[in-house]
Amino acid sequence: MQLQQVFSQAEQIAVYRDGIKTTYDCGGEKFEEIIVQWQNMLENSVVMPAFGVSIDEHTTRAMQSGVWVEFCFKKPLTIGEMPFEKLLIDVRPEYMGFNVSRYNADHGYQGRCYYIDLRGGNMSAFYNFITNFN
Repeated sequence: MQLQQVFSQAEQIAVYRDGIKTTYDCGGEKFEEIIVQWQNMLENSVVMPAFGVSIDEHTTRAMQSGVWVEFCFKKPLTIGEMPFEKLLIDVRPEYMGFNVSRYNADHGYQGRCYYIDLRGGNMSAFYNFITNFN
């Protein structure tokens, strides 16, 4: 399975706005709306080697401001020999590519990231959608 395909298999999506967490469960209308917008954004994307490494303390502190989306999975998954239970993304309208931080219960958001290049697109439509989402 490719990274772009795994997001729709989440059991829950958490949206953080300036540290305030709102969750949406799989099967719910709002969950499905987020997935559709997310997949639209990823339509022409490619996964590339990431230079970024997540440090749990820095990542959890950074989540207190801005907009973040976290995809939570029912069981641990592995893509590219890198296991995860959750995937976290910092959503910024100008981003044309972004790191995807991996969460594991033993270490939190610690370790190598994935990187998704939007191939000339950016996150602006998804950012506008998620910041105006009720």
